[in-house]
Amino acid sequence: MSTAPVTPGTVARLRDALGVTGDGLGALRTGLVALLGTLIGVGLMIAALGQDPFEAYRTIVSGSLGESDSIGQTLMVAVPLALCGLAAAIPFTARLWNVGAEGQMHIGAFGAVAVGLTLPALPGPLFIPLILIGAMAAGAAWAGIAGALKAAVGANEVIVTLMLNFIAILIATYAITGIWPQEIAPQTERLPESAALPTIWSGTVLNLGFLITLAAVALAWVLMRRTGLGLQIRSIGLNPFASRLNGMNVGRLTVITFAIAGLFAGLAGAVLVLGENRALVTNFSASYGYLGIAVALVARLSPAWTLPSAIVFAALQVGSQSLPAATGISTAFGQIIIATFVLALLGARVIRLRYAEGAVQ
Repeated sequence: MSTAPVTPGTVARLRDALGVTGDGLGALRTGLVALLGTLIGVGLMIAALGQDPFEAYRTIVSGSLGESDSIGQTLMVAVPLALCGLAAAIPFTARLWNVGAEGQMHIGAFGAVAVGLTLPALPGPLFIPLILIGAMAAGAAWAGIAGALKAAVGANEVIVTLMLNFIAILIATYAITGIWPQEIAPQTERLPESAALPTIWSGTVLNLGFLITLAAVALAWVLMRRTGLGLQIRSIGLNPFASRLNGMNVGRLTVITFAIAGLFAGLAGAVLVLGENRALVTNFSASYGYLGIAVALVARLSPAWTLPSAIVFAALQVGSQSLPAATGISTAFGQIIIATFVLALLGARVIRLRYAEGAVQ
């Protein structure tokens, strides 16, 4: 693949096309206004139900950040959200719409269990990396199917990745019921104890998966901002036609971009398997793959902001679990706050995906 020089003007146009230019403080102020509007709007809904919105918000904050165990839980929920956010953000930067992180995560979990149950029990420092590599390879290969179809025949990647989600979930279900079933619970056989991710914060559920995610986010940032491959991925998002004229193999880049996305989503599946039950469990994902899209959009497709964005989403999810006991309000209000906030950011144009006019797909 030839790497053609890109002028500063091209980079500036690319940054503007991806909605990352302009006054950063202005975008922050607009985002805070959108958040305030969301809290007021949802608060009015809570008040209409006869409940105290301030008590509800206090419950969410204390339930997610009030004590060390709740903080640990919030950070662990942020792990798959951040990894699935990367799986969405990187292809979105290339104007490739990956809505398949949910399926790629399931295939990654399948790959983790396959490696963990096939290999003999090994010491953790050797066993865990092998399982993670297997999961990432499985996720990358699964996402690569969508990239290959897009590159070869121009298949719509939204439809392809969405359909692959259903197939992946069925494969994971068959692993639970047919390949490695555990008779007493709806899950696969458990992996050896040496495969468990060690806890890194005593008294909490926070495990090595969080540090792995930090490393993944840093790697994604370096890839997208400091490498020629990252520049080419961003360039085809600006204008695939111009990228071809500059000697870039857009089809090959499409496959690579999807494979990278699947790698991160597959890693999310492995971390969930190794960090929770050491097994693939029915309904192990709380729609993390789909929520990762919102995480990526709120982060404005920036790998550096993906983890902070994921922590906000995780805090709302974890904190809302305390709402029924404390206020009588459904836990669904956490999801309502998330959805309303994303819509407010879209309406305020904090989340923007604009591309050069006349760009050829």
